[in-house]
Amino acid sequence: MAEFQYNLVSDGKGGQIKFPVFISQADMDLIEKEFVAKDDDVFVTTYPRSGTTWTEQMVHLLVNNGVQGEQRLTDAVPWLETLPHRPNGMIEFLKTLPQRRLFTSHLPYPLMPSLGNTTAKIVYVARNPKDVAISTYFHNQSKLGYEGTWEEHFQLFLTSDVGCGPYFDHILPWWQASQHTKNILFLKYEDMKRDHAGCVARIASFLGLQADPQLIDTVVSLSSFKSMTSNETTNFNWVPQREGVPTHFRKGDIGDWQNHFSAEQSQQMDRLFMEKMKDTGLQFDFGDGVLMP
Repeated sequence: MAEFQYNLVSDGKGGQIKFPVFISQADMDLIEKEFVAKDDDVFVTTYPRSGTTWTEQMVHLLVNNGVQGEQRLTDAVPWLETLPHRPNGMIEFLKTLPQRRLFTSHLPYPLMPSLGNTTAKIVYVARNPKDVAISTYFHNQSKLGYEGTWEEHFQLFLTSDVGCGPYFDHILPWWQASQHTKNILFLKYEDMKRDHAGCVARIASFLGLQADPQLIDTVVSLSSFKSMTSNETTNFNWVPQREGVPTHFRKGDIGDWQNHFSAEQSQQMDRLFMEKMKDTGLQFDFGDGVLMP
């Protein structure tokens, strides 16, 4: 079976999880020691391939009154886990950010830097695991050089061997925390797709921003799939990727897993989903007309 090269990082609970090779334990230790949250900070946090870049764009546009600016999105909303790799180091880079700092992260809940007594905000986005699995497969082909089959990758996904920890171990603690922590807004990718404008308005309200209909329309337009794939500041074309495989933005649909999953794979995922999600109160739309659990 094809495998990936990863670094093992402490999961904060006595175990370890796999992260991409460019994120090390030393990086995580530095963030834990040196990163200090501020009241106006906003974090877009997701399990990979769950609408991260899309949500970053919405938050970036809302905070900047609909103005895209000339920065690449990766600089306007930097990835928290990679801050130690910024030129001149993390501390110096943080000094260059505007007063309302925006970050993105794939960290599990136990590894997220403490917000302390700040009023910092976290927008967490979750996506149904079948679409995450297939999106991760194509992403890993493109960005990490994965050369195995879809079936092999599917088994790796089920056994939590694709990086950033197990899917269910990621979303469930964030879901549970959002139920009793007012500074976490938990959104579902599928809801964002079905009511783009409504979710933009929810994010604005959560961030304490006054968003009139014109601003919401602007954000919806500039965070559309068509706009983001054609915009040089958002399309991620500057990131090296393998030729002949899907780019950073592939489809962005709900239910594309149906074009790739076998009946047996769907049943396997359903069984695992029901086992993990039972009695959590968290449901997902899989794009096939069924809400689970």
